[in-house]
Amino acid sequence: MGLKDYYTWTFPNIPEHVAQELDQLGRSLVVVGVIGRSRCVLANKMRAFGMEPPVDHEPTDGQLQCYYKPGSSTLLLHFETTFDDAILGQQIDETMEQDGAPFDFDGFYERMKCRFVRMMLLALHVCHILVYVETGQTFDLSLVTIFQLMKFAREQHLMQFLPSLLKETPAGRLLGEKCRLCTPRILFLFENFTHEEGKTRECVSACEFQTEDSIYELLRHHQIITNSSSSSLLALPNNKQFVFYNAHDQLHADRLLQSIEFLNLDMRKLDVKEEEDDLEVLELAPFDGFVKSFGESFESTNYEEQQYKTEHTAWHFLQRHVQDALLGCFDEGSFKQVPQRGQLQLLNAQEWHDCIAELHKLLVSSAGTQESLNEIRNEDYQVFLQSFDESLNYEKKFWAHLCEIGLKMGIEAYKKAAPAIYGSSMHQQLLAEATLAFEEEGRGPPAEASIAKMTATCLRHWQDGRQQCEQLSLRSQPCTQPKEMPHDKHNSGVIHVSSCNCGRTQGRREDPFSLRQANYEFYEHMVKMCNLCVKVKQFKFPIFEPTNNEYRAAAFEVAFPLLHAGKNRLAQDAELDPDEEDEELPTGEREEQHITQSNGCSQPLSPTFGSDLNMSIAGFGVSLNESEPCFDQSSSSEAESTCSGTSSEESNNELVLQLKEPAKKHEESCDPDSIAPLPSMCLTSTTEYLPGLVHTLSKVGLLPLFPSWSLACVGPSSIYSHNTGLQEHFQSGFLSGANFLLPWDVQLRLVHASKHYHNSHQPHMSKKQQRYRKHGDRMVLKIFVGFEYECSRGHRFMMCRPDRVLRGGADIERDTCSKMVHTNMPLYYPCPCRSQNNYLAQLMRIHVVTPKAPVNIIVDPKVCMGKDKYTFTLGSMVPPRLSQSAYWILRLPYVYQGDDALIAPPEKLEPDDIMAGGYLLAGMFGIAETDPTLDLNDQGHLDTNELGTFTRI
Repeated sequence: MGLKDYYTWTFPNIPEHVAQELDQLGRSLVVVGVIGRSRCVLANKMRAFGMEPPVDHEPTDGQLQCYYKPGSSTLLLHFETTFDDAILGQQIDETMEQDGAPFDFDGFYERMKCRFVRMMLLALHVCHILVYVETGQTFDLSLVTIFQLMKFAREQHLMQFLPSLLKETPAGRLLGEKCRLCTPRILFLFENFTHEEGKTRECVSACEFQTEDSIYELLRHHQIITNSSSSSLLALPNNKQFVFYNAHDQLHADRLLQSIEFLNLDMRKLDVKEEEDDLEVLELAPFDGFVKSFGESFESTNYEEQQYKTEHTAWHFLQRHVQDALLGCFDEGSFKQVPQRGQLQLLNAQEWHDCIAELHKLLVSSAGTQESLNEIRNEDYQVFLQSFDESLNYEKKFWAHLCEIGLKMGIEAYKKAAPAIYGSSMHQQLLAEATLAFEEEGRGPPAEASIAKMTATCLRHWQDGRQQCEQLSLRSQPCTQPKEMPHDKHNSGVIHVSSCNCGRTQGRREDPFSLRQANYEFYEHMVKMCNLCVKVKQFKFPIFEPTNNEYRAAAFEVAFPLLHAGKNRLAQDAELDPDEEDEELPTGEREEQHITQSNGCSQPLSPTFGSDLNMSIAGFGVSLNESEPCFDQSSSSEAESTCSGTSSEESNNELVLQLKEPAKKHEESCDPDSIAPLPSMCLTSTTEYLPGLVHTLSKVGLLPLFPSWSLACVGPSSIYSHNTGLQEHFQSGFLSGANFLLPWDVQLRLVHASKHYHNSHQPHMSKKQQRYRKHGDRMVLKIFVGFEYECSRGHRFMMCRPDRVLRGGADIERDTCSKMVHTNMPLYYPCPCRSQNNYLAQLMRIHVVTPKAPVNIIVDPKVCMGKDKYTFTLGSMVPPRLSQSAYWILRLPYVYQGDDALIAPPEKLEPDDIMAGGYLLAGMFGIAETDPTLDLNDQGHLDTNELGTFTRI
């Protein structure tokens, strides 16, 4: 034992000499269990009793350290549990090393709590007195929950198997039916006292009495202690102190800080009484208070306090309760009734050792192991081992109960608000509302799993005949039809208002889901409803005509190989010397090669190919045989500036027309060698069709199944009056002031091929032709053009500039239309109608009123749009000629689609970039001499096999 006055050892390895001393006590051994919290690295809670474990001691969960002081009848049993900070740190490290997953605080806390309850149950059955050590300054209310769990575990588990299992062992005879020594008396030891209050006897006693009252009320309220020792889990003395505050001994203090404090006290001692005679002596001291003695009255004044400090120790506090057990009055002060004799069992050391060994094996060491399950066949004990931790996890049950309530509320809220048929967006919205309803009650760790379960339940409810089809329309609107139920065609429920081909009648159109429905079927349906559409002349665009039933849509490779092939071919041609190439090839082959290279998909429009008339215009801009199909937005401003600059040099917008003799013209047109055969004319596919619209890079020989464009002559030019504009009975839906066409004056100068032709042909001209010869060989062509935009609400308006809506006659200037036709026009523009939603209007029609002159206006529109810069065309080998003195309307496609992808309209247009959604390229109009042998009003003239040339205006 050395300098220490006590023995210490680890259970069950008791030294022989200590066992002999304990045997001499006989049946007067009182076992005191010390359990609770500690913060030191050795997990020591015996410091208040002046005891410490060995230096080489390593704390371990479930380990018992025994202490015995010779001369006393007290055996102190120190329980090392998960409530000790040192052991808790070990468990955290082991858990993080084993799992490797994110730290589960709730699960870890439940495991630590269950292990502590096991140790408390062991102490409850093998100790006469329990001392709960608390490192804090106030009572821990969570301890009441621990006591409740202990009572539940003892009544529901331990008492089901302990009597039967201990019956066959010596411990059963010693412990009796209750399987414990007695109803243990519990004491509370607080290692620290509040620093705010004084450490006098009155203050400490008042704090102890106040804490005792609160603890007694809590334990009585939760039935931890009762008036009957048989039904009470623990016992409290009725008239004795059971709370102790360590107010004088500083436990687990920092040794360095203590040394500094002691040094300071020794160097500066305060004297109670100072005399004037000592002032001279004090001046000689190196500092105040140096070598000053205490007064005589100091000891006499603090004698009672010193005596209180000496007697107020944890050991003396414990021994008062030990004496009650030795004197046999242990039960007399525990309950407010007649004491029940025979409850307290005082055993000798060997008997007690046998009892704790058996109980430790059942409750702690073998609990939860597979060996114990195989060794002990008691069903109740196996249930205890398998479900003990789960049964004590009351917090898990509480959270699960709350989550179950929240789950019901969330599912009910979802089903109550769910319509008959709804889509994914509505499903997500309802799911978010259901989650909010769940969170009103659902809490705790199971909340995430419960939300996942609620999500799966709501998803099954949605998919059980309530799921919307949600097939997106060409305008990005989902189909509202049920997904599981068959439906012939999709329907989004969105209705647009659109005009027919001629623009006279407006009708309601469903949101289109296919290109055919958008660009063809609606307008065919409107033909039956419009009286004018039935009568007008329609230009027949070339479409796909299969030869058998086994036809299919053409397949396109990703990244559009035709586009790259065309660019590579142009790059290779640019590397060659143009002079050397022209010398090697004949003139006819050189011209044909140039035409084929300029457009690999269809016959390019050239003003010189097969021409019987030569026309030019100042500032012509981009010629038709250029190889680049798309134009930048900046090219429009450049073309406009070029046009305005050159027009001042050569008589404003003057076309030079060179007329040839009719005989030569007829001969050239009849000569089969004068026109080289075009490969694109004879390679039209009859097995594959073009799935989208025709564009400049379309595969050669592919045609669409139906026309997406419409060109119709709605009447003579006299039906339009520039004074009144477009009337409602003729063109409905126009906004006020935006129903005028723009006048366009084009000057034409005729140049004859020979004087003989001029003299011989002049007398035979008709009076109608002579009206245009008033100014010699010059004539002025007055054309009316209108770029019509239409929004989904049916509002229609004309534009006077690419960025300005026409506002009546004040916006119509002399050169307004001239600038318009030489400028790129945006495909989409914000509608000026007042609405909360910002509707976009689309360029849908181009109105043309042709002049009364022996010429034909030719239209060749090109729409450039999409990320891949598609340039969509009419798809006709020869652009259509508009008959003279007539009102023509070109209707553009409602939806644009490339080879394999839809080009959706933009959701919103920025004012600085109105061309972002696409644009109509400038220079779509051309002019050609009227052929007297052909009737332009005849529909048969507009045949794609009829070659013609024109000059772009």
